Amino acid sequence: MNADAWKLIALPVVTMLLDCSVPPKGAIPAPTGELAEAPGGCDELKDGDFARIEVQGDAKVQSKVRGFLEASYHLQKTIVAMEADLIASCGELGKAIGVEDAKLRAEPDGGRGAQKVCAAVAAKISSITKANAEAKLEVEVDAPRCYADIDALNDCFGRCGAAVTPAEMKASCEGGEISGRCDAECKGKCSVDAGADCRGSCKASCSGACEAGFKGRCGGRCDGKCDGKSSSGPCDGTCEGKCDGSADGRCTGTCEGKCSGSCEVRAKGKCDGSCTGGCSADVKEPRCSGDYKPPKVDFSCHAECSAKTLANAKCDPPNIWMVTSGKASIDMQKLVAGLRASLPKIVEVQLGTARKIGAAATSVVKAGAEVKEAAASSGRKTIACIAAGIEASARASASIDVDVRASASVSASASGS
Repeated sequence: MNADAWKLIALPVVTMLLDCSVPPKGAIPAPTGELAEAPGGCDELKDGDFARIEVQGDAKVQSKVRGFLEASYHLQKTIVAMEADLIASCGELGKAIGVEDAKLRAEPDGGRGAQKVCAAVAAKISSITKANAEAKLEVEVDAPRCYADIDALNDCFGRCGAAVTPAEMKASCEGGEISGRCDAECKGKCSVDAGADCRGSCKASCSGACEAGFKGRCGGRCDGKCDGKSSSGPCDGTCEGKCDGSADGRCTGTCEGKCSGSCEVRAKGKCDGSCTGGCSADVKEPRCSGDYKPPKVDFSCHAECSAKTLANAKCDPPNIWMVTSGKASIDMQKLVAGLRASLPKIVEVQLGTARKIGAAATSVVKAGAEVKEAAASSGRKTIACIAAGIEASARASASIDVDVRASASVSASASGS
């Protein structure tokens, strides 16, 4: 087993854990006074119906309180859904490699459900790889690119009293680019979804001809090296160089076939995918690959809307490719097939959605601290719900760390580490 190839999966987790763990003690002010003494019950956080809570204070205070409670509610829902997806993905892989059904059954529970299922799968992977010492598995992973839904955010910002103009939108995508559907002329790059026909740059597995930078199984002509030896013809082993057909491996040149990740082509007019870098008309369904932070939107409004629109945020499938060589048992072959199907979804949580949700969770907890100051005289019921919302959001933030560790255990086990 080639452990080095897995470093691309394992190492980014360190950064992920720093981003998503609960903020250090003292970083967020603890509830004090009446807020600290308020009863902890707030059934409204279970069903999201905050209309029956009477918030005392002016319209601005009422808006901040309800906005925070709604953000806390949506944050919890999103994190439960993420854990459910991770349980399903680890379970799918576990079923493919023969893990007992009882070990694959769990419900979302602050990360503990995913931890149970993924740990059982990781243990099974380790036993398979140890029993197949003669087989070699190389895997490389690029972290997925995730996007914020600009239309959904702008709509929410408007309800916070901070409407965003089109001119402000273009300058508000920090650390990323705006992309979307272009019904006119795309002047930059055009990205086609995973699995679609591709004639462009594929940073994942290419299942067709590859013009350069290929490594993998080649069912056609291999020009370069076959199992380390010079080649200019059919190759029954691992081809490195150029593959003229039926390829199944990494392609850093132009892929002509299907790409398991996103396929990027230099746009020359019409783009049937997502256009980045300029459109001669307004981009439809715009999204931001960085942090969308319009200058007029205050912290509380941004935290509220980021949490409320998490369900609209999407990630590209991570670019993953894997190559096997040597003598592999049937169990090893099942493992490779299972990883091809399930690992992209597991890595998407580990290095994609969890990062986005973790940033939103930290902001919601901090926003709760601001809201409790503004609502100090809003009544015991309101104060109780704010306290419950802060506590629930902090627990939700902590559960993300557990989910990330659970997903990382699967990728780390395949490296034999």
